[in-house]
Amino acid sequence: MNRCPLCKNENIEPIEEIDTKLLKKLYRKSFDIDISSLVDNVDKIIYSECGRCKLRYYHPLIAGEEHFYSKLQEQEWYYLSEKYEYGVAKAYICESDKVLEVGSGKGAFAKHLPTKRYVGLDFSKKAKAMAEKNGVLIENSTIQEYVVNHSEEFDIVVSFQVLEHVFDPASFVDSMVDALKVGGKLIVAVPAEDSFLKYVNNGLLNMPPHHVTRWSDETLTYLGKMYGLDMVEIHHEKVQPIHKAWYFSTLIQSLFMKQRVLSDSLFRRLMIKVSNRVAHALAKGIKDEMLPNGHTVVAVYEKR
Repeated sequence: MNRCPLCKNENIEPIEEIDTKLLKKLYRKSFDIDISSLVDNVDKIIYSECGRCKLRYYHPLIAGEEHFYSKLQEQEWYYLSEKYEYGVAKAYICESDKVLEVGSGKGAFAKHLPTKRYVGLDFSKKAKAMAEKNGVLIENSTIQEYVVNHSEEFDIVVSFQVLEHVFDPASFVDSMVDALKVGGKLIVAVPAEDSFLKYVNNGLLNMPPHHVTRWSDETLTYLGKMYGLDMVEIHHEKVQPIHKAWYFSTLIQSLFMKQRVLSDSLFRRLMIKVSNRVAHALAKGIKDEMLPNGHTVVAVYEKR
């Protein structure tokens, strides 16, 4: 049954059917990753939208495992030491706060903090080993497991670019809220569905088995109400310099092609190639302050 993984609603609108054979082909071509073991038993994936909370997601929810992420970690850009959302989150953290980061990777956020009271959670043994070299404490545990013995322990719980990977977002968020003290802050950063990302063609890293959900401001607002949290702010970054050409390429494609999450038609391939060349020229001439919402949205909540 196709049921919303967040609010469990069954009033679902199918948006697009994803061909898993094409998905496998493009992952292998773009990243040299074989996802056969994850999708071979699935003929098609339905890109869907919940009629209640407006979460967009891929059904069935096929999330990557450690081998998949180990391959992606070979890419230099995968674990960035600097992220826009670090600056937004840091403004809410003081020296006395105890901070939990869920999906911490190598723990890069820890060095940005005024407090030394930091714990990171990540299932990757490779990420833990990288963190230990820098003196950062990372536990190989899920938040659901960890919170059993650490309920209401933390002043701040953060999760950056993780929620969209999780096949059970309801349990994931519930456990993060449980780890918070009353009055504590939950800070979540995800790719912004209220941005050009919504219109990207063949954006593999915003698709299974990498991302399984997509989050709009409306859904993030619903999330706070669902868990009895007060919304402090929703903060959008602008298109960052590294993404300017990608934004313009997506804009050009949207003028000439019907938006598709996944397609490999000859016309689409040619259009992507042409738009990429034009986009690089445009990106050099446009001032940053003229740009719209970019890749990331940060939602800040307070626990009642």
